[in-house]
Amino acid sequence: MDGDSWSARLSSASRRYQSALRSRSDMLMGFEEIDGDDDIREEFPCPFCSEYFDIVGLCCHIDEEHPVEAKNGV
Repeated sequence: MDGDSWSARLSSASRRYQSALRSRSDMLMGFEEIDGDDDIREEFPCPFCSEYFDIVGLCCHIDEEHPVEAKNGV
């Protein structure tokens, strides 16, 4: 009986997690559409070098090219 209770709780938690995950992905699905024209995206300078990136590109660039500096903090 205790095993059935554990399975039911696990199944319920899994359904809640999947529902939250779907809600989050549904919310982000339209993000690019709302963003608008790609030509007007703001660019940000890398704090460690002189290159400019959009916000996602900057985050990826720092993770890939400057992990030590980012870990130490500027």
